[in-house]
Amino acid sequence: MWVSSTGAQGNRRTLFREMVRSEPKRRRRDRGDDGIWWDKINKCYVGAVSRGFKDDGKRDRPTVRGRTKTEVKDKLDKLHEEINVGVRTPATYTVEQCVKDWLDSVEFDEHTMDTLTGQAKKWIYPKIGAKKLKEFTATDADKFFKAIAGHLSKRTLMMVKSTLRRSIRRAQVHDLIGKNVVELVDLPSGQPGRPSRAMTERQAAKVLKAASGQATGYVKVVKASKGRYGATHAATAVGELACGTKPRRNAPITETSKDLADATCRSCRSHLGLDDTDEANIRLEALFVLSITLGLRPGELRKLSWDHVDLKRGVIHVWKSASKSGDTKTPKSKRSLTLPKRAIAALVAHKKRQAQERLAAGEAWHDNNLVFCHEDGTMYTSDALNWRFSKMTRRAGIGHWHAHEGRHTAVSIMSSNGVAIQDISDTVGHNSTHVTETVYRHVIVPAIRGGATVMDDVFGDEDADEQDGDAESA
Repeated sequence: MWVSSTGAQGNRRTLFREMVRSEPKRRRRDRGDDGIWWDKINKCYVGAVSRGFKDDGKRDRPTVRGRTKTEVKDKLDKLHEEINVGVRTPATYTVEQCVKDWLDSVEFDEHTMDTLTGQAKKWIYPKIGAKKLKEFTATDADKFFKAIAGHLSKRTLMMVKSTLRRSIRRAQVHDLIGKNVVELVDLPSGQPGRPSRAMTERQAAKVLKAASGQATGYVKVVKASKGRYGATHAATAVGELACGTKPRRNAPITETSKDLADATCRSCRSHLGLDDTDEANIRLEALFVLSITLGLRPGELRKLSWDHVDLKRGVIHVWKSASKSGDTKTPKSKRSLTLPKRAIAALVAHKKRQAQERLAAGEAWHDNNLVFCHEDGTMYTSDALNWRFSKMTRRAGIGHWHAHEGRHTAVSIMSSNGVAIQDISDTVGHNSTHVTETVYRHVIVPAIRGGATVMDDVFGDEDADEQDGDAESA
């Protein structure tokens, strides 16, 4: 049967309409449902969640992207979870930005801020800084700490972890992340660090003697070379040079003088202050006395003001520190201490000396009312204080010592002379005796001896009697 082309086209159209009518209708996406579409320009799938409108009237429609629809659906599910718990991490918010935001929000002293910022720049930013915070996992954190453990001590690792943990905790407070993955990670052991030191009573006495302008630990001038010409150095009785120079193995060391002023080595003269005036050599005697006898922190010494020093009553009030906020390290660090007689005498002399410096400075004087400061009244930086502390310990012939080690020395001396642990903790301003016993355990002599005394009482009576009998017969 012949059918015209027009009739065939009509039949095909009718058949197509019937097929369309027979297919189930697709449900139209309701308002507020997620949408997924193909982005032709960026060659990826895009998913969006409609959350109504923002305060400025614009649509609140966060989006996610992925190579496949399945990937986009998974990201949309996570996005819904964040929305349900009130957390929304910006897609471009990185670990580096998170740490920087925390560093900008905290208030520590200048030295602490420099340390934390330096650690972040050297270790955190180069290795994990570019990582998106929402994609930063516990596995990433664990790999990071294992990677840097071969270069850092346990204490530095703890500081880096603390920086990350507290940074992410701040992000949690501001609803930028839901979980702090750093808290789930155990730190590796790290490298052994330099143990803290404390001076012996004899070494501390040498430092205080040098700070008072008396003889130092260097007693002679020597020449350490074969040549006819060469610099002469200040040396201790055992031949240690003030500048730290180590003579060559075969170089003879010959004594040339007993007067240290004859030393020609510039470094030796600088370390020992041989070219300084007598006033310059003793102007910080009171600082060393307070550091070694009362264990004040370097930041507390730098911020100490005269209105907190009562020389008539012999009391000092430690209520401030050189932190960004000006407050002490902990609430219990605020304390009032009775001054030793030596400290009172040193402070009286220091106050007179500072009055002369104020007159000499004239209009250049900065009236900060600080006890320990530069010759123009400005406050010491932590580096400037450490340099002066180390210079004095070298003058005393005991080598380089850090200003904070004067605090360790105070704890050690009090402990070795039978001061109770609670009194030591209160004097140095620790938050509790636990800090004193753990951080300063290596210098707590009474606590270590106490265990042996108890064991002697329990087990040692019979053996002790026998030894006493042997000693008497001998």
